[in-house]
Amino acid sequence: MTHSLVPAEERWLHSLPSEATTVGPAPAASPAHGAPLLDAPIRYGRHSRALPSDAWPHDLALHEATYGPRPSALGSDGYTLLDWLDHLRLTGRGGAHFPVATKWRAALSSGGGGTVVVNGAEGEPASVKDAALLQLRPHLVLDGLALAAETLGAREAVVWLHAGDLATQQVVSRALVERRARGDLSVSVRLATGPDLYLTGESSAIVRALSGGPALPMLARRPAAVSGVGGLPTVVHNAETLARVALLARGRTDADGTLVTVVGPRGRLVLEAEPDETLGGLITRAGASEGAFQAVLVGGYGGTWLPWHQASNTRLTEHSLRCMRVSLGAGVLVPLPVAACGLTETARLLDYLARSSARQCGPCLFGLPAIAGTLRRLASGRAGKADLRSLEVYAGEVAGRGACHHPDGAVRLAVSALATFAADVTQHLGTGPCSGSGGSPVCPVPEEK
Repeated sequence: MTHSLVPAEERWLHSLPSEATTVGPAPAASPAHGAPLLDAPIRYGRHSRALPSDAWPHDLALHEATYGPRPSALGSDGYTLLDWLDHLRLTGRGGAHFPVATKWRAALSSGGGGTVVVNGAEGEPASVKDAALLQLRPHLVLDGLALAAETLGAREAVVWLHAGDLATQQVVSRALVERRARGDLSVSVRLATGPDLYLTGESSAIVRALSGGPALPMLARRPAAVSGVGGLPTVVHNAETLARVALLARGRTDADGTLVTVVGPRGRLVLEAEPDETLGGLITRAGASEGAFQAVLVGGYGGTWLPWHQASNTRLTEHSLRCMRVSLGAGVLVPLPVAACGLTETARLLDYLARSSARQCGPCLFGLPAIAGTLRRLASGRAGKADLRSLEVYAGEVAGRGACHHPDGAVRLAVSALATFAADVTQHLGTGPCSGSGGSPVCPVPEEK
């Protein structure tokens, strides 16, 4: 079964006519042309988003000493930042990897103005890359936010965070105070928060919350880039996307790198993957190779399980992954040790996804609990062949029919688990759960409240 990796809103945006661009000279490079997003890998605990004690955020002075002052979005010689983003084909790093310039042109075609949002509410429990950027490089993200607002003529800009992410709120607040004190905010910027839930970072949920409603996905909507907060165009990007916009505006050309969170036995490590790096090489560099692996979860908890022998030599580019019908998604990699049980891990994740749904439509309200229950029975050795047939029926009924794309991710996870752990499925059906079923959890999942 094939599942779309691109949200409906962004598939719609693909149909918009793209303005022709003339490739001209790149914006002038700053003295800090080669400065990376992060100086070194950043380690977080399994569940904590607190700023690591050995990591120090850039204040405004250090930021400009490292990257140089923020350039103008107007560029030079008539070659604008929007042209540059088009030429370099920068894609978003929030999950769908949609072309940034196409989204901006959709907003401009709808009259511009409106709101630009940096989405730092990572609902994905394993991911911490956007928190790391906002905590350590807040001014780089704010530069990208300002450049987007300048290009689109936005009336306001918003930094959107989880209410419980106090560490990130404190750093961002200090950065905004610094900028206001120097008069360096070309547009009004405010910090807004939503509940600490999985779907709080979904783009339509953000638009709905900023419009005065609950932070839940909209059931029927026009694309936010066309009609968002207050009926005006609203562009939502995650922190890494805007940080890369800020780098490219300074003359950088390396748009293919991406930040990844690797989950290992000692917590979660955020590091930057090079375009030619393999999945196995990155996991080894992250220090997570303390033993052999049987599989890796790519893209987060709505992602895809891949067998280790198939995934380890795959390049970590979205193009290479999509050739395998996989997406890097939220930028999460979870290598699964040989001793662990992939079915048990999947059942735990599906339980979490089911209880994290918006419960606004049938697929979320009924379909996800049914899928999670079937995987739970399979993991515990209580399922029969009829359950597998039922699971196929559930997957077919749920995929592509939810009000948002939350159910699609759960189906993708379940279907990939059945294929990747086919030998375990046979054992669990025939002789009961494997020895790894009672082991310590590999994937960090918040406790049920």
